[in-house]
Amino acid sequence: MLYDSLTYLKTNKMATIKNGVIGKASGKVGAVIASSWKSINYLKGLPKKRTKGMSEEQLIQQERFLTISKFLMPITPILKVGFGLSKTETMAPTNVAMRLNIAQAITGVYPNFALDYSKIDISTGSYLNGGAMAATVAGGILSVDWDTTLNSLYKTKADDQVIILIYQPEKDEFMTAPTPPTRADGTIDIEIPSHLLGGKGHVWIFFTDRKATKVSKSSYLGELDLA
Repeated sequence: MLYDSLTYLKTNKMATIKNGVIGKASGKVGAVIASSWKSINYLKGLPKKRTKGMSEEQLIQQERFLTISKFLMPITPILKVGFGLSKTETMAPTNVAMRLNIAQAITGVYPNFALDYSKIDISTGSYLNGGAMAATVAGGILSVDWDTTLNSLYKTKADDQVIILIYQPEKDEFMTAPTPPTRADGTIDIEIPSHLLGGKGHVWIFFTDRKATKVSKSSYLGELDLA
């Protein structure tokens, strides 16, 4: 379970193997599991069987995790780009995104947690975004605009990709531009599928170079009537 992977280091003993005499091991041996991830070998003690129910604090943390994971998991390909530069040796981009948004984007009181969409980040980084950006909807078309001015200091490029994400909560569906526009385009019109019309939509945008070696922090462009 992904929740366990985020909390494992706090609740279980773990050892790292660096070219040990057992080499690259895997599998269960007694009370120990040997495994590897990204060329890092680990020895992990088996978790103890739970003999009593979860505490209220554990239930609260689990519910917070489930609330944000239901939103983030379907957009894993976007998170791999948006958080690709912030990954660590022991944490994948999706887990970095999970940790950040658990801390800042969940509202409400257990067990009735909700998401503050305006505080959700789908990318993080120091690359320049599109300056004055805006999103509008008319006639079933979402129009997104941004500044095309290039910056020599940050070495922005005309062919930088612009990643746009739209979420419709009532249908619990996401959509993006079929082909990401470029910074030089300055605008894009995206046709909204008919089954998503009539509800509200939330829009995010971020910028990345062609090789995703530079990424901007995402910007939330607001809640719009999809009409």
